[in-house]
Amino acid sequence: MSDAMGMIEVEGVAGIVVGADAACKAARVELMGWESIGGFTTLFLRGPLGDVSTALRAGEAAAGAVTGHVVGACLDQPQPECAGFVGCPLPAGEIEAGALGLIETRGYGVHVEVNDAMAKAADVAVANVLTVHNRVVCSLITGTVDAVEQAIGRGRERLGGSEWFMAAAVIPRPLPAVLRAFLLFRPAAGAG
Repeated sequence: MSDAMGMIEVEGVAGIVVGADAACKAARVELMGWESIGGFTTLFLRGPLGDVSTALRAGEAAAGAVTGHVVGACLDQPQPECAGFVGCPLPAGEIEAGALGLIETRGYGVHVEVNDAMAKAADVAVANVLTVHNRVVCSLITGTVDAVEQAIGRGRERLGGSEWFMAAAVIPRPLPAVLRAFLLFRPAAGAG
């Protein structure tokens, strides 16, 4: 294992995607993957201690702009067993997108309606839908920056002041590692 391992935890998943992109753009760190339990999602990074500390600060700030619950921690010279806590490591593959949009709700039915509205509003693809326990559902859409912004705007409009709305964000030029971590992830059979 490397010099340090950093972790950022948020409620839901949208904040962690935004935090992952900001953290990896801020310093020379490797995105290890993520894990979700009970409605909270934890991101795992590794690299030199100074870089991990810098990445954590950037990731926590970005995640905090999306969700209220953000906790970060850094392990200096972690034991090798710590890598085993990453339940969703980065899958293999190459993927790119001009922009990544996220919209997160509590409940699945309202989410299906929002996905339909976003896909009709702009030329975007619903690239993945993540459910992370506690009724939290996050759609990840891809397209050009303008199209993703338009679709996310329509999704927010559709949700209005709904109690089901949790978060929304647009990431221009997301890092390929972030896309691999969250777009190529598919739960194992029977998981969910």
